[in-house]
Amino acid sequence: MRLIHLAMFMMLIGLALGASDDTQVDYNDLTLYLGDSIEIGEYHIELTDVQSIKDGLVVVQVSKFSSNFDEQRVLMEGNANNFDGGSEKGGITLRLVEIFDEQSAKIRIEYPQDMGTPRKRLADKSEKVKNAPDLVILESFDKDDLRVGDDLGSTISVTNVGRDPAYDIELKERPPLPEFSYTAGYPPKIKSELGPGESDSAVYTISAVKEGTVRLPPLVVKYADSKKNIKTNSSEPIRLTVRAARKPDLKLTVESPGTLSHGGEGMLNISLMNSGEASAYKVEIISQVSPDGLEIGSLSNSFFEIKPGESEHYSAKVRGSRSGNYTITLKTSFQSGDESRTLKDAKAEVMVLEQEYKYLYFLVIIPLVIIGFWVYKRHKEYKY
Repeated sequence: MRLIHLAMFMMLIGLALGASDDTQVDYNDLTLYLGDSIEIGEYHIELTDVQSIKDGLVVVQVSKFSSNFDEQRVLMEGNANNFDGGSEKGGITLRLVEIFDEQSAKIRIEYPQDMGTPRKRLADKSEKVKNAPDLVILESFDKDDLRVGDDLGSTISVTNVGRDPAYDIELKERPPLPEFSYTAGYPPKIKSELGPGESDSAVYTISAVKEGTVRLPPLVVKYADSKKNIKTNSSEPIRLTVRAARKPDLKLTVESPGTLSHGGEGMLNISLMNSGEASAYKVEIISQVSPDGLEIGSLSNSFFEIKPGESEHYSAKVRGSRSGNYTITLKTSFQSGDESRTLKDAKAEVMVLEQEYKYLYFLVIIPLVIIGFWVYKRHKEYKY
């Protein structure tokens, strides 16, 4: 009977001791950048490297203030790493939760509640910059005012502003846009490797074929670091406005000599002024005179090109061989860049006076002479 009581007493002592070994565990998720650290109790945990984003590996340095304990360990995403037996036995447990990029990751620390609260300490960024590639991609254009039919040159530049070489550089193609035709250099190509501070550029040319506002998606450059970690950077999206095509605008003017005497001559002056924004091609001028009876030199003419702001002038001699009122009509046709033709016309009025006959003056003078002679004769008769 005494033996049974003794056994039961020993079991109670064992249960009590086991209950006293139970440890309450807490945890905390902290985002660390390279060089940042966590301090809790006597432990100091520092994130020293993101070894592989693809494989989910980071490197931490764990040390204790009160001892010579100092260990560097690789954490794999999702796996528990125990130090000093782990959080359930008075130590700590670290887990890699997520890698954000080559500079940062989220780490979970598990610890006994009586150890205190973990404190995050930031690194001195000027001393903890990681040697890694960093590509910056920019795109620029050679003009701001874009019209249908214009060619547009694009320059793409890629610069490695990081501290390590970038490998396997690939410029992802932007899908062709229906507002443009691609005339030269597309798709653009960039060197496959750029060292720190190095850059490369590519040029391509497109032609605007449709009026409207166009949004160019960002250009994306893909590359890898020395550990084969893949990274992408992109340019800013660009908005282009394509306005209507530039057009020529020919103004045809005709300066008339006005009124001509019968058989008299004058000059008809013709001017063509292009006040548009594009050249006029294959300019043709034809003339028509109504009614017949006006002698006039050649008014028809042609010019291969009249550029914006330029003008052409020529003249023709006019002779009035028959009296009357005449209308001279000039019609011009020209071609613009889109192959369409435009017609314009101008008119001038010419008056030719009737012919004068000098003997008619004598018909007026003869009666006056007769009357004068008769008056003189009568005066003589009455005098005597």
